[in-house]
Amino acid sequence: MRRAIDNRPPAKGMHVNRNPVALVVVLSAWTGMAGADGLKPPPTKEGLWETHSIQTQQGKTMSDSTVKMCQSNELTKSMQSNGEELRKKNECTSSVTQPSANTYVEESRCAKGPSPGSVTKVIYTHQGDTSSHTEMHMTLLGKTETVMLIDAKYVGSCPAGMKPGDLIIDGKVISGGY
Repeated sequence: MRRAIDNRPPAKGMHVNRNPVALVVVLSAWTGMAGADGLKPPPTKEGLWETHSIQTQQGKTMSDSTVKMCQSNELTKSMQSNGEELRKKNECTSSVTQPSANTYVEESRCAKGPSPGSVTKVIYTHQGDTSSHTEMHMTLLGKTETVMLIDAKYVGSCPAGMKPGDLIIDGKVISGGY
């Protein structure tokens, strides 16, 4: 049975918060790898998206959650811009390849930030504008590996009263702050 949100503290060496703002940052991964050397994946459909993510560290499941988020192209651009700024601030360098028409692979290294010296590999595969699968592998100092698998799918229009960036967690709408 899936847990909607895992409230256990993160394992030593992990810097993941389990609050709605942090979830928005994590969810931005499936909107496209922000700022990665000219990478321009196709736009995603505007509306309500459901994202299931599983995070493991050294092979042990640390979290398993499902979140819905109201998405728009404007929000995606904002999240990508925020990602670009974070990459600059953390002095990240990256390379991107496109092994197939619907798959992008980015490998990046960051000199600063919460995990200096970390290496992150992201494999992003989209199925048109309505679903994607993302694998993020982060290795800290060549020792600790954290893996996050994110499956996202379009589920329909945003419910009345929701605006882009708003989340649905455990059936409750939470403002995304955008």
